[in-house]
Amino acid sequence: MKIKYLTLFSCLMLTACETGGSHRLNQSLQQYVGQTAAQVRSQLDLNKMGFKTTQEPTQTAELLSYTIVRDMNIPMGTPNISHSISMGAPMPTPSNGGYNIKMECQVGFNLKDEIVQSIHYTGRAC
Repeated sequence: MKIKYLTLFSCLMLTACETGGSHRLNQSLQQYVGQTAAQVRSQLDLNKMGFKTTQEPTQTAELLSYTIVRDMNIPMGTPNISHSISMGAPMPTPSNGGYNIKMECQVGFNLKDEIVQSIHYTGRAC
């Protein structure tokens, strides 16, 4: 029973994080399209934008890549029958246990001749 609610809650949280955060991040990063990789490296500070990064960006001839991480704590609880009946859906109650999930997102600046052509995202932490 707990797994069922954890799965539902996880899906809802991941969807919420993916839609709001990636839209905001995408809007902020669009200004770098057309700039050189060196300009992006010197100007972009994801930590100041509220994102936690794991390391320095990596770069190849075709790609400049940043890794963003987000630690999420998914609390475990038991269904509260009184809330289930009155609201129509089980509500978790607080508990000391839970799951810690580390989610990652790769932000990739696609390069051509050292110039950013486009940006893509891989993962759910953005």
